[in-house]
Amino acid sequence: MSRTKPGGARFQIGEYYLDCPHPNRGGSWYACRYDAGARTVRRRSLDTADFEAAKIALAALVATAPQGSPQAGPPGAGQVLTIAALRAYMDDRGQVIASEEQAEIAVTHFANYVETIGRIDAPVSFWTPAQQFACAAWLRETHGHSAAYIARLFNVLRSAFLDAARVKLRHDPAGGMIEAALLTSPPEIVARQDAIAGHLGIPARRRRKATVSLDQMADVLDAIGSEHLFRFAILSLCTWARPQAIIDFDQATQVDWHGLTLDLAPPGWRPTKKRRPCQPLTQCAADWLIRWQRGDEAQIAAEKDEGRPSAGLPLRPTALLVYKHARVATTRKAWRRIGAELGLDGFSQYSFRHFMADQVRILFRGVAREHRSLWLGHVVRDGSRTTDHYESDDPLALADVALAVDCILNLLAERCSRPLFAIEVRLNRADLEAIGARAIPKNAVKSGKNGGRDRDRTCDPYHVKVVRVINFPMKSAKKRA
Repeated sequence: MSRTKPGGARFQIGEYYLDCPHPNRGGSWYACRYDAGARTVRRRSLDTADFEAAKIALAALVATAPQGSPQAGPPGAGQVLTIAALRAYMDDRGQVIASEEQAEIAVTHFANYVETIGRIDAPVSFWTPAQQFACAAWLRETHGHSAAYIARLFNVLRSAFLDAARVKLRHDPAGGMIEAALLTSPPEIVARQDAIAGHLGIPARRRRKATVSLDQMADVLDAIGSEHLFRFAILSLCTWARPQAIIDFDQATQVDWHGLTLDLAPPGWRPTKKRRPCQPLTQCAADWLIRWQRGDEAQIAAEKDEGRPSAGLPLRPTALLVYKHARVATTRKAWRRIGAELGLDGFSQYSFRHFMADQVRILFRGVAREHRSLWLGHVVRDGSRTTDHYESDDPLALADVALAVDCILNLLAERCSRPLFAIEVRLNRADLEAIGARAIPKNAVKSGKNGGRDRDRTCDPYHVKVVRVINFPMKSAKKRA
């Protein structure tokens, strides 16, 4: 027999009430609502057997649920609590946005602010321009945030209010789906970076920190002690990809060995504003991927021979980044720790991407900016957008960037105590000069038996010919005279 309260009375908020269907078995409390149209009771588990905790959970669900009838429309901004709008945004969108951690931090800051000023019940209409700048001043004084960071926090508030005013399918407290909006119209968020800086009298932008040098990056690579971090670093240096693209990487579906290309967008990936390009395989990445695949297959086979599944131990998953027999979810803290140990202020998982883009720009004047942008996954508009629907991507058009990447990895290898290539790679001086190389690795030129350059092992993984040749004067003026 079900119960509604430890005394028999029902706890109810509006048309929603609490019920415990199986009290004798320590069952959970449910949020319930009678659906007159279907003539049934809709239930949603609150995942708690404590009655007081169930009351709080039901109140939170009702606060974030769509209010009002379809005929009357959603309530106004003065009738919806700020905390409810933020929580509804995180429950609905928090799992699918890339900046989930940033959004959680923003929600915590705004909740602390309204609690500090004694307005925990502040509605959405509370956020007038004056209140926005007052909150920005509090964030600056309390946490020392910059204008750019405060603006990013207010971007979360803006997104939450816009999402609350959008008509879409939402969950009601009983678990059903309702097509509705949480409020009629959101207030305008005017707290942007320049406006915040002008109001608080602080710099609008901080000077960009210098990217790490070749020697510093070599120190980072030598300081890596885990296999999954080394794999992350190599792929980041070779592809310049964003961290999530490296973590999601699947060699079986994203590498075309026939065409020697690597697609950073896995099959079934839902496109976002962040583009994931298709690139030619660099020699460094190709050799490491082959070695890693063989090593992983051998390890999985050995674990199966040992009877690991029957022994209750987990079998190594078929993923590129694995730590303690589990897929790696993030490497953020590891890179911050390594950077702090080496005295590199601000080093993060994005530093590999910034480092390679800067090095190619500085060392290879013949690599076009457009090619660097495409390799980074940025959208390059050249002509009509309609043309994009007719023309397919040509990864081999970025062969000059791939050659520059292998050259930079060679320059790093000269400074590292650990090998950065799975096999020895020798680059062609003429190819490097054709892309305007300002620095050529020592192992790029090798003398043969006949005194000339040994071309027997010159790598050409892209199967393309250099169409532009720049002749550099190799002899001094005295010899020419």
